[in-house]
Amino acid sequence: MTEPKSQRSTTSAAEITRVYVIFLVLLMTVVSFATILVVGFHLVHNKSDDAKQLTTVLKTSFSDYKPDWDYWRDTASINPHNTFVRVTVVPDKGKTRHFYSHKTNRFLDDNFETHSIMKNIQAQDDQGIFYHVTSSERWKHSRVTYEIWLSLNNVIELFKLIIAVVLSVTAVGMLLGIWAITFLARKLNAPLERLTTATQSLNDADETTHHETLPVPQNPQEVRDLSIEFNRLLTTLNTQVLRDHQFVSDASHELRTPLAAIRGHINLIRRHAEDHPEVLQPSLATIDTESVRMQHLIDSLLKLSRMDHAELTLDKLLLNDVVQRVADTYRGQLHRELIIDAPQPVYAKANADSITQILVALVDNANKYAPGDTPITIRVVARSRAVLEVADLGPGIPDEVKPHVFDRFFRADSSRSSKIDGSGLGLAIVARQADLNHGGIQVADNQPQGTRFILSLPLA
Repeated sequence: MTEPKSQRSTTSAAEITRVYVIFLVLLMTVVSFATILVVGFHLVHNKSDDAKQLTTVLKTSFSDYKPDWDYWRDTASINPHNTFVRVTVVPDKGKTRHFYSHKTNRFLDDNFETHSIMKNIQAQDDQGIFYHVTSSERWKHSRVTYEIWLSLNNVIELFKLIIAVVLSVTAVGMLLGIWAITFLARKLNAPLERLTTATQSLNDADETTHHETLPVPQNPQEVRDLSIEFNRLLTTLNTQVLRDHQFVSDASHELRTPLAAIRGHINLIRRHAEDHPEVLQPSLATIDTESVRMQHLIDSLLKLSRMDHAELTLDKLLLNDVVQRVADTYRGQLHRELIIDAPQPVYAKANADSITQILVALVDNANKYAPGDTPITIRVVARSRAVLEVADLGPGIPDEVKPHVFDRFFRADSSRSSKIDGSGLGLAIVARQADLNHGGIQVADNQPQGTRFILSLPLA
């Protein structure tokens, strides 16, 4: 089915060329019309001035009831071959007399027919176009009428030449302009075409490494900026894709262990439960433990998934109150000393529930890895930002491991991962909640040993 003409897409080069051609045609038309109009007006105006000058000379040369043609020809700047004058004298009493300049009589008698074109401009058969002016005055006892015909044929020829030149320049200008704008539009559109080609190649590729980038041209600046932003977007998407792939792989690995244990004990019960009923209770206990572990893992995954699109309401929050509430709630469950170091009130702009969850997760993490006879310290201080710190005296985290502690399913001590409860998602959830509060989370060494988790938030 053919696409309707009105819905067909065009390239930016074709659109630029089309708009420029329309603009150029209109501009050249207006300029040509204005030039012709102004030149024509000035030529006719000059003829009008010549006619007035001739009339003045005629009036000056008139004496003894007739014009002095010799004085008139010597004084007026005229061409007698294309200028014709008739002077009519009508006395109060007596006969009307006509006086003609050189060849005027023949000019008027030669099949003379006049076609008025506009005021003072007449077309005469076989003679051409003339500027005709009439003036009358009283002279002694007579009325004298002066009629002058100034030929416009030379003006018309000049006018035709001007029109021809203007039209020629207009045509050449339009052709050169269309060629130039087409060339320029294609040149400006070339980086976009290369960007489009590279994008199509990337989309059509059978295999990608998720590290591909688009070419960034030096000019024009707009296309360069667009390419840079595309690459930033592509990098973000590729990072997310790689992260999702790793997440799926890690989730599959984490789920495989409890599923294998559950299926193993189910098979054990099927084969030996009747003959050895003593295996029933341990196997059921293991199944229950592993199913709870799976439930915790799935809950954490769902929580992370929801937080990818979550938005929190941030209010003025006194961090000292949050710390005190958490300490009062969990001090009896930890079976270790919980120290609060908050000498001054610190207000942050954050979400109370989210900060509480972060603090609980950090305290729980410290409780898992620190020896039971060592204290956990919660510190609150105001610097350039509000800082909430949880420190323990555990084994610490190696420097090469610190950049990965907030990755999903990461355990600092893989050899003890099966001995310590948790899904490996707790610190990933903490990092995401810190982002939602417009804050940041860092890990550092504690003195003399152990680990410090440092949460920074905007001051209220």
